[in-house]
Amino acid sequence: MRRLTLAVLLVLTGCSPSTNDGAAFTAVDLTATPEALATHGDRLIIGTRPSDHPELVTRTKDGTLTNSRLTPATPYGKEAHWYGIVSDGTTITGVGGERGGAHGNVRWSAWTGDTSQIVEKPQAFSTFGGYGAGELIGPARTAQGPLIIGTWQSDKAGLDLAMWTYAADTWSRQPSAGTVLESSQDLLRFPLAVTQNGDNVLVVGWQTGKGQVSAAVWQFDGKTWTTATLPDGDAALAARCWEGTCHVVGRSKGKLAWWSGPDWKKLTTPDIPVGDDQILAAPVPVNGVPTLFIDHNGVKLVSEKDERPAGGPTGAVTAAERVGDQVFVIAGGRLWRLT
Repeated sequence: MRRLTLAVLLVLTGCSPSTNDGAAFTAVDLTATPEALATHGDRLIIGTRPSDHPELVTRTKDGTLTNSRLTPATPYGKEAHWYGIVSDGTTITGVGGERGGAHGNVRWSAWTGDTSQIVEKPQAFSTFGGYGAGELIGPARTAQGPLIIGTWQSDKAGLDLAMWTYAADTWSRQPSAGTVLESSQDLLRFPLAVTQNGDNVLVVGWQTGKGQVSAAVWQFDGKTWTTATLPDGDAALAARCWEGTCHVVGRSKGKLAWWSGPDWKKLTTPDIPVGDDQILAAPVPVNGVPTLFIDHNGVKLVSEKDERPAGGPTGAVTAAERVGDQVFVIAGGRLWRLT
């Protein structure tokens, strides 16, 4: 695979679109703060949250916004923030959470439905919570159906990566022991993001052992998990796969890092700092070019092709999604469309 050279696209601040080279962002007016994005066929799904409860909004290509009916089943479901949403074009799967209880742990909620209605499916407390609970990273879809990726107490050390599968309204955690998801005294594993890769799943994150910290990926083909260490990386923070290639972005020595798989080559990137607690949104194709939206002295786009200026969003970029020929980002707590 040829080595990609990445350049930076500057996004000028302000809410009005820029007309330079035809590139611009337009704000999408919502009645609540956007938290998560997903593609649902030719429509955009937006997980939003007003002051105290979740909402789900559908946007059609012509800009029409429609609220789905949400039916929570638990007190924490009524208050949940969106941690992730996925769709196969028919069924929507969501993961919500809100902190509570004596220890302030996240109380998780799992949702399923479609654009007309999405329902919280109540689970036993021990499904996602309890003594051995870790965190939920988010949902993904495989040819066999939806799954949720997270962490759970390891039999050997720390936390294992964990996978929950869904059947008959019930989420069931699958065993990690004896697989590459299992942590040990020599190697602790930490997932940070999950994405679909064709009919399969890619999880990205980091691992540490024997004094070494490295970025890592874990891949599931529907039956077996495999893993790979990313070269010269400290943590992989986000990923998206399309047309047989996975684009993973993260951090290396405090700077932006980008890898391309399945051969996991490290690409040349601009000198952009990425902090230990910084969130990166997964890259998306823009006019066929892999493109990353990132906040660095103002929102910027990193791509392999050109440096077209654009105007619009400011603030931290927390999500990006492509629907048909339209690209959307959440930046600074607002939803923007690249025009």
